[in-house]
Amino acid sequence: WTGAEARAERKPARYSFLIVCTRYSRRLQAALLSIAKQRGAAPGAVEVVLAYVPGFDTTEDVIRSMEVAYPDLRIVRSPFSEANAREKGFLINESSRLATGEWLILLDADILLPPDFLERIEALPEACCFAAPDGRKMLEEEATADILLGRTDPAVAWPALLEGPGEVRTDEGRGVPIGYCQIVRTRCMKDVRYDEYGHFEGADWQFGKDMIERFGPATRIEGLVLLHLHHGGSQWYGTQRHY
Repeated sequence: WTGAEARAERKPARYSFLIVCTRYSRRLQAALLSIAKQRGAAPGAVEVVLAYVPGFDTTEDVIRSMEVAYPDLRIVRSPFSEANAREKGFLINESSRLATGEWLILLDADILLPPDFLERIEALPEACCFAAPDGRKMLEEEATADILLGRTDPAVAWPALLEGPGEVRTDEGRGVPIGYCQIVRTRCMKDVRYDEYGHFEGADWQFGKDMIERFGPATRIEGLVLLHLHHGGSQWYGTQRHY
C-alpha cells in the first residue's frame, strides 16, 4: 500500500470527498459535477478520493472527462481489484488514508449536493467532529433521467427539484447519520473505522453510532437536504443490475 507516499506528494486540501463507485458511474458523473460547481471553493481546496475497480464500469472514463473539463477539481484515484468490489467498508478505510483535507465527506455516488454545501460545512463550529444533512430528497425516475441526460442542471434547478415530486427522508437510521452523506473530521478516522464486511448492510449505521459514542452527538445541518438520484429500486450497493 502506497497511500502514505501518495498523500505526502499533494498539497493539503480543505475538503476531501470520499466516494466508492463500482456500479453507478453515470450517477457518479452527476455527483462529481455537483462537487465541481460548489460556490466559493478556492482552487486546491477540494479533492475527491475515488475508490473504484478499474474496468468494472465506466468510472475511469468519467474521471478523465472531469479532469479535462474541471482541472481545479483534484481527483485522487484509489483503485482496487474486482475481488473487493462489494467490500465497501474496506474500500473506505483504505481510501481514507489518501485524504488530505481537514474534513472528510463520505458520499454515495448517487447523491447530489446543493451549490452552497461547502459553505454550510465551513460554518460548522470548531468543536464539531461529526455532521450530516437534514435529509435527502428521493428523486423520481423522470427527474433523474433529465439530470443524467443533461436536460436539467441541478445547480440551477435545485429549488424546483426540492419542491418537485419525490419523498423527503429525514431521521433515518433512528437518528444516526447514515452512509449517503457522513461529514467527519478526517483525523477521527484514526479512531473510528468502518466495519469491513463482505457486504455493506449496516456498516454505515454502525460507523455513525461509533462516531457518536466516541466524539459526541452529530450536528444536523438545518435545512440542508441533498438529492438522491433514482436507480430503479435496486439496492444501492452490491446490486447485480446496472442502470
